[in-house]
Amino acid sequence: MENQLPRALRAAALLGCALSLHCGSDTGADPTATAVPVDDDGTTIVADKAGITAYLQAGTYLKWEGEAAVHDSVRSHGGSVRTYFNNKYLFARRTGSYPMAVGSMAVKELYSSGSVSGYAVGVKTRAGTTADTWTWYETTGLPDVQYFGVANPTCEGCHSADSGRDRSLTPSVPVATR
Repeated sequence: MENQLPRALRAAALLGCALSLHCGSDTGADPTATAVPVDDDGTTIVADKAGITAYLQAGTYLKWEGEAAVHDSVRSHGGSVRTYFNNKYLFARRTGSYPMAVGSMAVKELYSSGSVSGYAVGVKTRAGTTADTWTWYETTGLPDVQYFGVANPTCEGCHSADSGRDRSLTPSVPVATR
């Protein structure tokens, strides 16, 4: 009986560690993603935490086409959301051209009490159809990033069920206006 208590405590500690991994994870940046072309004007980003954070803080994605209004989230990310899509992402979704091109990117604004409280971002950092072709980023308040990295298992847990749309789970994208 004496040896069971330490074993039980060790098991509880290991369980606590395992559970804490689900509270955030970081699989690291794609070392080849140093200049990912995300805008038609030649704008590139470094798809690491600092690069994506700077892009979000600059608000550059706001010039992209976005969903018409803030709405309840269909899946994860909770609460209310509004997603913006760059032209590469929109082209793939509108034409069914998969896999998406390198630089395809979506920015989902996460809302709380009527204002933006965080972001979820997917950026295609290399060609192909596997998990390691996407970098994922989610924050519920900058500068802290809860989920980040290439093939992040938390993000992939949902996005791998993409119905053949290269990890895009958005039910629909804005209709072409041009």
